Amino acid sequence: MKRVFVNGINICYEWIGKGFPLIGLSGKDSNMDWWSPAIKTALSERNSFIMLDYRGTGRSDAPSEAYDISDMAKDVIELMNALDIEKAHILGQSMGGMIAQEIAIEDPSRVSKLILCSTTCGVKRVPPSFRMIKWLMLKNAAYSPQDTLNMLYSKDYIQKNPDLINSFVKRMQITPLNPRTMEIQREASKNFDSYHRLGRISAPTLIIHGKDDWVFSPKHAKILDHRIPNSKLILFPHAGHGVFSQEHRKVLEEIHRFLN
Repeated sequence: MKRVFVNGINICYEWIGKGFPLIGLSGKDSNMDWWSPAIKTALSERNSFIMLDYRGTGRSDAPSEAYDISDMAKDVIELMNALDIEKAHILGQSMGGMIAQEIAIEDPSRVSKLILCSTTCGVKRVPPSFRMIKWLMLKNAAYSPQDTLNMLYSKDYIQKNPDLINSFVKRMQITPLNPRTMEIQREASKNFDSYHRLGRISAPTLIIHGKDDWVFSPKHAKILDHRIPNSKLILFPHAGHGVFSQEHRKVLEEIHRFLN
């Protein structure tokens, strides 16, 4: 892992593999440690796979002042500039998908192909699920690893995959997020809205979503597919917000087919 000063802060990043650049953007409250070794290996087999710790997360600097999705998108663009990456495929999950949209809309020349997983063009565009309403009423800003697991996976999946789950929990605990960053990212995600700008996305776009996602229901993915030109939507049955890891073999097959 290396650090580079971009957009006023030090950003930590990792670059593995060779080939055309593929930048991976993970979800809210996460950092590079959350990427599973198997997925990192698969994504770097045919491409240079670049990950980063967002501002405020992992080993990157943590500014105390508020910032939004557009600021995090600028961090990615400035990181590309620092690494002499003129153009890249962009893969974004959940909040990372919001950042990916922002890049594809505001800096379209920098995006070759776009992959949006378990994300939305605006959380207020679709009424929240009953489970999400209940969740928001019960939870505060601080989430435990078990809370994160419950948001990503079903109880059945957690019980049937103890080794994968235990490994993920260990990675989550390497560099825990501070409460201030949690608050900032929560507000940034809540205020993001690209609905009226989606038609400006020119990159071919693959949209991946779980049919059982209660964090962002499939309606969010259908809006993206309807409004983004040259997009393709793939819905995975029996998968939730963590569809990328839950169905990683099938998801990776679709990604490789789309990119190559």
